[in-house]
Amino acid sequence: MGKSRFVVSADWVESQLGVPGFRIVDASWYLPAQKRNGAAEYAEGHIPGAVFFDQDAIADHSTGLPHSLPSPEFFAETMGKLGISERDVIVVYDGPGFFSAPRLWWMLRAMGAEKVYVLDGGLDGWKRDGRQLESELPEPEPAVFTPKFRGRRVTTFEEMRGIVDNRTAQVVDARGGGRFTGEEAEPRAGMRSGHMPGARSLPAASLSEGGHLKDLDTLKAMMDEAGIDLSRPVVTSCGSGVTAAVVTLALESLGHTNNSLYDGSWSEWGGRTDTPVVTGPAETLDRPAHGPIKAHVTQLEMTAPPRQSLPMPVNLHTAIIVAKDIPLHYYRYLYRQVGKRWHWYKRLRMPDDELEAILRNERVSVTVLYVNGAPAGFFELNKLSDEVVELSYFGLFEHALGLGIGKWFLLQALYSAWQMNPKKVIVSTNTLDHPRALPLYQMMGFAPVGTSEAWIEPMSDAELLALAKRD
Repeated sequence: MGKSRFVVSADWVESQLGVPGFRIVDASWYLPAQKRNGAAEYAEGHIPGAVFFDQDAIADHSTGLPHSLPSPEFFAETMGKLGISERDVIVVYDGPGFFSAPRLWWMLRAMGAEKVYVLDGGLDGWKRDGRQLESELPEPEPAVFTPKFRGRRVTTFEEMRGIVDNRTAQVVDARGGGRFTGEEAEPRAGMRSGHMPGARSLPAASLSEGGHLKDLDTLKAMMDEAGIDLSRPVVTSCGSGVTAAVVTLALESLGHTNNSLYDGSWSEWGGRTDTPVVTGPAETLDRPAHGPIKAHVTQLEMTAPPRQSLPMPVNLHTAIIVAKDIPLHYYRYLYRQVGKRWHWYKRLRMPDDELEAILRNERVSVTVLYVNGAPAGFFELNKLSDEVVELSYFGLFEHALGLGIGKWFLLQALYSAWQMNPKKVIVSTNTLDHPRALPLYQMMGFAPVGTSEAWIEPMSDAELLALAKRD
């Protein structure tokens, strides 16, 4: 019966009021049918010291869509005016508890803030408890919010098209069940009803009860019931990008980190005429909840060194070091940290002697990327012959995603490969990899030369536990 680490109690919030570095934000926003006005309720009475975040105003209005994520610069400027720094402890709330507040929780984290929480029970619960309110509008001292935008947390329309076409991630729809099946009309006039092909239905409203997010065991059971595999990537969606963040919060609470939010959501997808829409219940799963996963593999090659160059990342201390005689436990750590999101398991299942034979082969080299002193990724090269070098593995740790170093690091890997004087460099990717992997390889000069199908067998919890004990 564990609780989400992103949810804090009213008692705790009350004890922190006035503490330096503690900030509280009213992020209340409502649908017309709810007949509530967040700004008006804030003016009537809010938690002492809370500032108001206007979900409609603090958005990118150039998209023609409601609530589009603003630019990092505009968001940072707005947060600074509200007296909020990315280093602060920030608690966000709305009226019911888990409706619009998680949207700001997600936005802040996407912009680089780490210590962001949601008030359990919301303002309605705070009022029911008879806790202190104030109606005076605060005049916060301006702060500096330095954004560190994590682009991987946001899925664009074009990426969403690829995900729906290729099923490279699970799509979880947070709208109500009737809107998902098409039995209920959309609240926005002229918008089609239904859902994206392959989407799973998990209404955001079902994840909380009485203003309180449900316990972790219940959330996990609900994910299982909806057919959501927590070992695979997930993209959340809803009507306009607000309540999708409730599902994101639930996923993150369960330890799922390979997720993003489709910011355009149904306002964009359902508002177009060139997107596929289906009605009725969610389709049956293509595979059982436990078992092998089918992947489409693309083999690529490049026959000349890359012509482009990229500057070193700014404001980051980076180092790229060839790991001579790398210890097995450290290699497995690198492999696991990079590959856990993309179902890399082959090397983890190898016995020590077999893996050591590979790593000690003079034709194989492992190079580690360090960012600000900590490991952040690696690549592995294998000189298959005098004419062919394989980029066997390449990737970044999760904390390094969104720092803008992926292209630069891949270029360094290719430079290293071509220093071996081959006639071509080869690499393979599949539909379980990052959805941007294939276009990135092609951007760097690789061309597809073949395709195949493969079955990937995810490691069981028992295998992972045994691996942790071994290393």
